[in-house]
Amino acid sequence: MRITTQMLNEKARQTGLPINSGSLLNHLNSTASNDSLLKVLNKGKGSTVDATQKREYEKLERNAGRLQKRADNLAAKGEDSLFARARESKSTEELCKEAEALAQDFNNALQILQSAPGPLNGYYCQMLKEAAGGNSESLASIGFNVSKDGKITVDSEKLKAADIDTLEKVLGSSSDFTSKLSFVAGRVSDNARAGAESLSSQYGPGGNLLAATDSKYSFWG
Repeated sequence: MRITTQMLNEKARQTGLPINSGSLLNHLNSTASNDSLLKVLNKGKGSTVDATQKREYEKLERNAGRLQKRADNLAAKGEDSLFARARESKSTEELCKEAEALAQDFNNALQILQSAPGPLNGYYCQMLKEAAGGNSESLASIGFNVSKDGKITVDSEKLKAADIDTLEKVLGSSSDFTSKLSFVAGRVSDNARAGAESLSSQYGPGGNLLAATDSKYSFWG
């Protein structure tokens, strides 16, 4: 089945991801990119495994995994959740530490994605930026300031001064920001793992990346 921009954008709307800055197809079909899908798929089966590129994929997978875990920790519910413990102890210290770690992992993910191999990573980088930019006002209320390049700088004093209700609204289970971070970070991790596995395969990236890339479309429908 041929995948169209309309189909991708409809799936993006269903998941709540912003799409105004460009579609996934634009990134995949860009002829200006040195890492375009066409060039990757056209590599021969005998291509030499690039150990440096494989390490970059593995680094990206680890970082994205940490980012997803941070977002999921903050969004967790139940009596042992971060917010439940904060309410019981009447202290936001643990919450603030996790929030600052989330911001650091978010910034690290953006930095790695900007130079990461693979045709989908530019798109994922855009999605992370838009997740932050689209929630910049609420994030600013707890001291998370989104810069023009998409990165987050943390005003530690303002973060510590925020009450539990405000922190939960911005970063908790109903947060648009953390839900999008978890979703995109999961896709980044899966894509990076597939990239590393394709480089490790005896068939080389040209022999396996087509299947790996096809599986990445599954979350769009």
